[in-house]
Amino acid sequence: MAYTSLPSLTAWWQSALAHNPCHRLSARSHTTVSVPHKQPSPAAMILSCKSSRHVCNNHLCANHKQTRTKLRHRVCPAAGEHIADVFDINSADTNQLQTALNRAIAAEDYTLASQVRDQLQHVLGAHIGTADWRQLGVPEWLADRVERMGFKYATEVQKRAAGALQEGRDIMIQSQTGSGKTLAFLLPLLSALRYPPDLYPEDLKGPQLVIMVPTRELGVQIVMLIYKLYGGAVNSQVPGDAANMFTYTGPRGLKATCSHSVKGVLDQEEVLFAKNKGYLYGTHVVVGLPECLVEAGKAPHAVPVMQHTRAVAVDEVDACFLEQGEAMQVLLSDACQQQRKPTIAFVGATIQPGLSDTASSMGWLDDPVHVSLGLDEPVPPGLQHRYMVVPAERKLAVLCRQIRVDLKEQGDDAAPTRVMVFAPTSEAAQACASPIRNVLWGAHKVAVLLPKGEEPIKALHSFRDNKSSLLIATPQAARGLDLPAVSHVYNLGPPENPTEYLHRAGRAGRIGSPVGGVFVELIVDQVSQARQGVITTLVTPEHESALLTMAEQLKIKLEKASEPAIDPLVAPENGDPQEGADVDRTKQGLEDIFNMY
Repeated sequence: MAYTSLPSLTAWWQSALAHNPCHRLSARSHTTVSVPHKQPSPAAMILSCKSSRHVCNNHLCANHKQTRTKLRHRVCPAAGEHIADVFDINSADTNQLQTALNRAIAAEDYTLASQVRDQLQHVLGAHIGTADWRQLGVPEWLADRVERMGFKYATEVQKRAAGALQEGRDIMIQSQTGSGKTLAFLLPLLSALRYPPDLYPEDLKGPQLVIMVPTRELGVQIVMLIYKLYGGAVNSQVPGDAANMFTYTGPRGLKATCSHSVKGVLDQEEVLFAKNKGYLYGTHVVVGLPECLVEAGKAPHAVPVMQHTRAVAVDEVDACFLEQGEAMQVLLSDACQQQRKPTIAFVGATIQPGLSDTASSMGWLDDPVHVSLGLDEPVPPGLQHRYMVVPAERKLAVLCRQIRVDLKEQGDDAAPTRVMVFAPTSEAAQACASPIRNVLWGAHKVAVLLPKGEEPIKALHSFRDNKSSLLIATPQAARGLDLPAVSHVYNLGPPENPTEYLHRAGRAGRIGSPVGGVFVELIVDQVSQARQGVITTLVTPEHESALLTMAEQLKIKLEKASEPAIDPLVAPENGDPQEGADVDRTKQGLEDIFNMY
């Protein structure tokens, strides 16, 4: 087997990124295919294009790209109370449509579900197949577990990926942020592993499944997800959690060792544990950073990480290759030297053009199936995008005032506002944390997520468990994370390229989120209005042109907004009291400036 040299692979990736900064927007030839009707065989659920093995939805009627659809249906519960379910959604946003469909089915409102289904089929240009996990090949115990965790129905990307992975086919999965890509590869691969009594932990020569990720934070998220799927107990802060350890019905030997069945190799401490303390003994699934996994496989005390795998998945594949390309080549080459090549899955919202051909020529991928969804709309179209031009020295003050305005506009009865603020660097995030915390004290509890922070995982869990409502992060630390119900994203400066903007914006508008374009609420005698996920970018005058170019590449409507003003108490021309002046607002503005500086 011939391999490209390490320097040439890295050079290829950097060159591809330079020529395709928004690499999911490159021209590609797609063929629209129809989803077959529900079939008993999981393999029948995969949609394949005969020429390029693509599964895609490049068929989207131009007349529906910017329209909005309101579907309203009223039902009467047993008690006779009047309840309204309202969907106010962008009719081209597949994430919003999928959320609406799942919730309508869960409420057993099949009339409404059929309306949403028809619109989703129109957008996808294909028939909507079965959403039941069991008919997609997921075993009963795992299907029950994932449903109890709140994932009642499979999304489109999950349905289309299932058949290929169940057949052991290599696959490349690319779809919008927040569309369910992690479960799209994870559930079929976990379903294909061997468990007790067929295979006990002491019989394992190495992990059956290795998942590579670019950041420790994303790795911890996936480890905890698998741990809970395997019957582990996680304090969710929610009484009566349906997915507690006592409802687990899977293999007994798996639950008894669930803390050992999935492990992370995500930092140097865990590398040392793996090499010296039998940390990975009896482990079915390993989640790791490529460089850490390579280190664990080196002498002395080398650990056989890749030599006995049945499957390898790479989440956020473009970031893994770009940042840890040499380690990626070592690991994939080691895995594919087995007598039986493992199933390989490359996954991401953005995937470099040419990666499939390069990986195939190196023996990593064998005639891969391509599952592509949402390529016509790189960013979920239900999001609102705006920007403000402000001097660099006033960015923090404007940011805090805008957060206050947005918080006020939500209203007293709205769900709590959950905010992410992206700083360009770790230093910038640390510098702005204290001023923001001082100014927004009482309105938000602030957490800071840094790639090498003292307790990054604690900050992440604090935000996920609603103990904090504003998360300051760097783009690298937050990439790929599934953070529920983020309503507002603020950028302290323009992203470096369109891909980075896409990933920042993708923290909002995710499938299943009650915000970001879909808000469904059961209420008595009134109608709840939807609210949008809002992306706000603060730029200096010299960066305005670059941001507008970025928006054009991403096909988003970017509106220029005025910064929130502080009302003067007196007229500037004569010093007399200003009629209608908002004293409280002016006082708050002055206090903010004092606390910030």
